[in-house]
Amino acid sequence: MEALAPEYLIAYKSVTRKRPCVSRDRVHCVDCREPIPSDAQICPHCETVQPSPLLDVGVVVAGVFAFVFGVILALMTLGTTRMLGLGLIVVGFGLAVGGYTRYVDRQAGRRGR
Repeated sequence: MEALAPEYLIAYKSVTRKRPCVSRDRVHCVDCREPIPSDAQICPHCETVQPSPLLDVGVVVAGVFAFVFGVILALMTLGTTRMLGLGLIVVGFGLAVGGYTRYVDRQAGRRGR
C-alpha cells in the first residue's frame, strides 16, 4: 500500500474506513431533534412528550367507519338521511386520508427524513 501515490492512499483509506454502527431503532425527538430510542415516550434531553401513533390510528378507524356508514345511508335511504350519508362519506374520507397522512408525516419527521 505504501507504493501507491499519496492521493490514492488517502482515497483508499477513506473508502475502507469503518463507519460507526448506529442503532436502527433510534428516532429523532419532535422538539429538540436529538436521537432517542424509538419506544421512548418522553425525550431524555428536553423532556418533551413524544406523540403516540394510537391517536392517528383512532382517527383513521373513525374515518373508515364514518365512510362505510355514510355509504350505507346514502344507498339505502331517501331525503335528508341520504344527505346525511353523503356528508358522512365526505367527512369519513377526509378523516381516513388525513389521519393516515398525519401518521406518515410524523413517522418521517421522527426518523429524520
